[in-house]
Amino acid sequence: MDKKNIIFKILEYYYIHDMTQSEIASKLDITRVAVSRYISKARRNGLIEFKIKYPLNYSTERYEKLETDFKKQYNLKECIIVHSQNNPRDTIKELSEHLEYFLQKILSENTFIGVGWGTTLETIAHLIDVKQNRSVKVVPLIGGYGKYFDDGHSNNIARLLAEKFHGSSYVANIPASFDTKEIKDTILRDSAAKEIFKLAKRVEIALLCMGDLSRESTLFKSGQINQEDIDYLSGLGVVGDVNYIFVDSEGNFVPNEISERTTNIFPVELMKSVKNSIGIAIGVNKAAILRAALKGGLINILVTDLDAANRIVEMK
Repeated sequence: MDKKNIIFKILEYYYIHDMTQSEIASKLDITRVAVSRYISKARRNGLIEFKIKYPLNYSTERYEKLETDFKKQYNLKECIIVHSQNNPRDTIKELSEHLEYFLQKILSENTFIGVGWGTTLETIAHLIDVKQNRSVKVVPLIGGYGKYFDDGHSNNIARLLAEKFHGSSYVANIPASFDTKEIKDTILRDSAAKEIFKLAKRVEIALLCMGDLSRESTLFKSGQINQEDIDYLSGLGVVGDVNYIFVDSEGNFVPNEISERTTNIFPVELMKSVKNSIGIAIGVNKAAILRAALKGGLINILVTDLDAANRIVEMK
C-alpha cells in the first residue's frame, strides 16, 4: 500500500469499522505501536474532526462554571450538578451515574461508608451499577423510624450499598427518636447501641440525606414529626435537617425539644471532620437546607441538580 495513504486506511479501520489497533496492525502487517503513532499524527495534523451532538437542553459550560463557582465559594472538594428532568427519578438516575464514578475514584479496600435514610438515597443504592468490587463496610448513620422493612430505612440502604460493592453492612438496632429523653439515655447505654456510635467515628465517606421542613419530608411522611412540630421548629429558625440534625440558615444546630429525644449517631462535629461528607438532594424545595449545609461546612462534596443549584444562587 502507498505509504501516503496508509494513515487514511488506518483511520478508516479504527473510526469507521471499530477495529482495534492490534487488529489493524495484523491486517496491514505493521506493529501496533506504528498504528498508534499514525493515529496520534492524524490528530496533530487535523486529519480527524470530532463533533459531539449534545441535546438542546444540555449546557456543559454552564454546569461546569456553576460547579466551579460552588467549589470556590464553599471550599468544596467536589461538586456534581446534573440536569433537572421532569421525572425526579430520571434526575436521580443521572446523578447516580456521576456519584458512582466519583465513589469508585475515592474508595479503597475496607473503606467505611456511612449512610442516612430516605427515598433519594434508597433509589441511588438501587441504581448504582458498580464496575469494581470493594470490600467496603457500610454503617447506618441514623436509627430506624418504626417501619423496619421500609425501603428507605438506613439499614436497608446500608445493605444495598454493601451488596453492590461486595462488602458488608452493619445494623442500627435503635430508633431514630424516643418518647422521652430518659428512655433514650437508658437505651443508649446498651452495648449494642454504643457499638454503632463507635463505628460512626470510623466513617471516611458519609452519604447524607437532606430534609426540608415540610409535609413532603421523610421526617413528616415517616411520622417522626407532625405539623405542630414543623411550626415549632420553624419558629426557632430551623430550615431543615441534615441526617436528623435540625439547623438554621447558616448551618448551625438549633437546640430544640425534639432533638433531646433523638439518637444522634452522626453529630455536627463528625460531619465537619469526616474526610468525605457528601450532601445529596434535588429540587428547589431542598435549596434552603443544601445552602445551610454548605454555609455551615457540614458537607465538603455537593451532589444536586440544576434547579436546586440555581435556587441556591438566587438565595444569596
